[in-house]
Amino acid sequence: DVHFLDPEDEVYRRIIMAGKGFADADNQAPLYLRTTEEMLKEFQYLGSDKAMEVVVTNTNLIADMIESISPVRPDKCPPVIPDSDKLLTDICYSKAHEMYGPNLPQIVQDRLEKELNSIITNGFAVMYIIAQKLVWKSVEDGYLVGSRGSVGSSFVATMAGITEVNPLSPHYYCTKCFYNDFYSDEVKAYAGKAGVDMPDKVCPKCGEPLKKDGFDIPFETFLGFKGDKEPDIDLNFSGDYQPVAHKFTEVMFGEGHAFRAGTISGIKDKTVYGYVKAYCEDNGLMVSRDEMDRLVQGCAGVKKTTGQHPGGIVIVPQENDIMEFTPIQYPADRSEGDTITTHFDFHAMDDRLVKLDILGHDDPTVLRMLKDITGLDPQSIPLDDPDTMRIFSSSEPLGVSLEELDCDVGSIAIPEFGTTFVRQMLKDTRPTTMEELVRISGLSHGTDVWLGNAQDLVLSGTATLSQVICTRDDIMNYLILRGGDPS
Repeated sequence: DVHFLDPEDEVYRRIIMAGKGFADADNQAPLYLRTTEEMLKEFQYLGSDKAMEVVVTNTNLIADMIESISPVRPDKCPPVIPDSDKLLTDICYSKAHEMYGPNLPQIVQDRLEKELNSIITNGFAVMYIIAQKLVWKSVEDGYLVGSRGSVGSSFVATMAGITEVNPLSPHYYCTKCFYNDFYSDEVKAYAGKAGVDMPDKVCPKCGEPLKKDGFDIPFETFLGFKGDKEPDIDLNFSGDYQPVAHKFTEVMFGEGHAFRAGTISGIKDKTVYGYVKAYCEDNGLMVSRDEMDRLVQGCAGVKKTTGQHPGGIVIVPQENDIMEFTPIQYPADRSEGDTITTHFDFHAMDDRLVKLDILGHDDPTVLRMLKDITGLDPQSIPLDDPDTMRIFSSSEPLGVSLEELDCDVGSIAIPEFGTTFVRQMLKDTRPTTMEELVRISGLSHGTDVWLGNAQDLVLSGTATLSQVICTRDDIMNYLILRGGDPS
């Protein structure tokens, strides 16, 4: 019945119990993990031979009688959707032909082949099909889905309709006669940048306005250089629609085969600090700042309660039972709720089961509302619309003065661009292109990436926004462009 590792650790248990209001917190039994020598000493009253028998011989005797079993399955069990390989290939090729014509440009053909080969040989097609079904269902019901994280670097995900980010290099293409341009000098000048920033052009063959696309993101960002990294497809559904998407996964895999991912949370530093402070005051202890920090570190992270992941759904294959992988429970022991989660936190099972991230987000909800109010389909709005682009460098397009709010950029109500911190970045850089907006998002989401770092380089004129490191991919792309070996 071990309560702590070393004898001196009892102080941590005292503090936590006192923080929880136990009156006998200071009566700690010395229940620390004893070594063999310490155990023999404890049983010395039996005499040394008998002590040896009790402490060493018998415990090993019992241990040897117990067979070695694993309470959970050790192998990977991804869900199965019949013919998912063929289904994914068909969906991708039909979309590619719809965009680029009956004869696919070599670059499109090569990228599709390379990705599909990686995805199918490593058994990941089912993940793509699940995501595709979820996204198509949501779009059909009138809510766009935001792809989150690195799924935008997969061209197969673009062709399957999972993401609208096209990771090919910048290019022009014509939807009428299927003319395309990936290789002209004008296009190549935008390598590593965003295709939507290229100048508007008309098709030299049929005179239609050309579409501009491509964000130049290598597939390796998503599945690694060997193409065998487990794909992590995170999707932002409208908060209004999230419960529907969760229910739909249950419909897709059947009842008892889709569970909310559980979490186990520990006591946070701030809470512990309160416990330690109160304990020292109640017991009249004067401790130094360093001792205070030591006590806080000793108590932090102790299990506090169980909860649920904001959007994680764990999928159990048709032929399996959840109990083969994890016990299940009501989070925080609240049995009146109808949510049942896995007992193990997902990371303890990620080598065995597949988890989907179906997260709730405000953006798709707002886009749906704006569509209802204006009648404009958000996907029909060009990403390089000049007036919209000017919002990020001036408040003038809004037609109102934001002086009273000490703000001279119009992004005040735009998600991720409206905070004081990001508005200051916009004032420092005055972006005019989609590429710069993507870079600003990269810089604003990291810790200490902008302040005291990239900001100094930009403001001193040492580097422009497109020269500083804004995303992890920048490092990889820069080295590959300079001839470094990819892996």
